[in-house]
Amino acid sequence: MTRTTLNLLAICVLLGAGASAQTTKLPVSPESKLWVEGTSTLHDWTCRTQSLDATIEFDASAAEQLSTAAPTALRRVSVKVPVKSLKCGHGAMDNNLYKALNADASPDVTYVLTKFDAVPGETHDTFSLKTVGTLRVAGKENTVAMDVVATRMADGTLKATGTVPIKMTDYGIKPPTAIFGRLKTGDEVKVKFELTVGPKAIAMALEK
Repeated sequence: MTRTTLNLLAICVLLGAGASAQTTKLPVSPESKLWVEGTSTLHDWTCRTQSLDATIEFDASAAEQLSTAAPTALRRVSVKVPVKSLKCGHGAMDNNLYKALNADASPDVTYVLTKFDAVPGETHDTFSLKTVGTLRVAGKENTVAMDVVATRMADGTLKATGTVPIKMTDYGIKPPTAIFGRLKTGDEVKVKFELTVGPKAIAMALEK
């Protein structure tokens, strides 16, 4: 398999492409992770999601040309994270986060990929996607650019990692405070993820 074929095939499978024109669930493995890292006047903090949902839309007419047409087959990638699935290891902090993100009125954080460019990676089994998408948090949308690095593991598993730095105030969010104002969180946070797709899921996607 050539490097170009590997890159295009990995892109197609990683984003859930198949042979049906229907929107399809991305079968990420249970080991997949998404978390948010931030700072405060007292200590750094991390909140991890317990629920991650992703769907894609693709062009069925290009599905049989995986080695040459995978990028053109992709139409849309959507990711949804329920706000109340984020857990910070402390109940009071969880509640402050939900309040800041207006979880009752806007229960989900969503991301929609609108375009991407594939570029070669540092090794034969890696590639990068330079993506642009729309991130919606607390009811407000902004365009974000993100680099995704994907690696094909020895057993055929695909792993994608990335980091998205954002400012809470860009989404109309007032950084949470606690302990009567003694703890103040920093405005900038980093959303990080590590998604894996196993070889069985890849095989099923190619057979559809």
